[in-house]
Amino acid sequence: MEWESYWDNLIEKKKLRPRLDELDELDKARCNPYTTEQICHKIYDDYYRIWRPKWKQVRDHFLELVEQFQGVHLQTSRIKTLDSLLVKVICKRHEHLGDPDSLYFKIDGENYREIITDLIGMRLIINYRGKWEMIHNEIVQHFPYVEEKLYDEYDLIPMDKLDKNALVQIPTIYYAQGDNIEPYRKYHIVPKLHNMGYRSIHYTVCFESVYIEIQVRTIYDEAWSDCDHNYVYKQDENKSHSALEQVSQILCQMTNISNDLGEHMRQIFEGETIIDQHDGTWKTSQKGLDIFDNALDRIGKTYEQLESFRKKLKA
Repeated sequence: MEWESYWDNLIEKKKLRPRLDELDELDKARCNPYTTEQICHKIYDDYYRIWRPKWKQVRDHFLELVEQFQGVHLQTSRIKTLDSLLVKVICKRHEHLGDPDSLYFKIDGENYREIITDLIGMRLIINYRGKWEMIHNEIVQHFPYVEEKLYDEYDLIPMDKLDKNALVQIPTIYYAQGDNIEPYRKYHIVPKLHNMGYRSIHYTVCFESVYIEIQVRTIYDEAWSDCDHNYVYKQDENKSHSALEQVSQILCQMTNISNDLGEHMRQIFEGETIIDQHDGTWKTSQKGLDIFDNALDRIGKTYEQLESFRKKLKA
């Protein structure tokens, strides 16, 4: 497909015309040497000819490394598609058009590879949340923290400041309301409450002079995230969007409960903390009782949310 046809189709399909017009007006006022379309055209010309083959090679090498990690239940990876890359360039330029200190304000057809951190994405799925420490230790063994002053100086440590594979940002853990985040603080991970209930740990590393984003989450978190991403995230044009948002929140609560119960099962098994009394009851500690009282309370609140949603439905 010729560039003009591809560009027009992308802008129409992704409903980007208002943002693009605003960017063009500001670029003209600032006498910027390149328009957003020219920046994207440069990326378009080089994507399949130069960069995607290189990223595929780096991704394959990275997979060989990750296959050595202990505790990974499932791994998935992807290279950012051309459509997704260009949409991100446009949206990030627009989002930061009033912030001259932002890297995204300065993005162009050459430097985007040193600014966009998820050109290659890796997802490491674990069975239980309690196994995250094992994966964390594997990651920092191969991609160690660097001097603290570099994290203080840069939002994203430039590649020319590194002499080895490394973490280029302090990892972030996205957590849900009520989660215990204390175990993560001692590992130099930044906690960030996610209002939608998203749970995941994000790492940005430099590997073979390419930034790679690693996401670590449980099989439960992955299941909800997949539904939310496919049917809610950036799907505002769907006529059922507002309803799907609420269903996603209900599903998130149910998933988080399942997540925690699965982790408790692991702890019960390893510690043998619930003992069969052989009279139809089980013996446990007060902590064990509190865990299941909490689960019952959360299930009750989730039931109320689902019931409230059902009452709004009309045939």
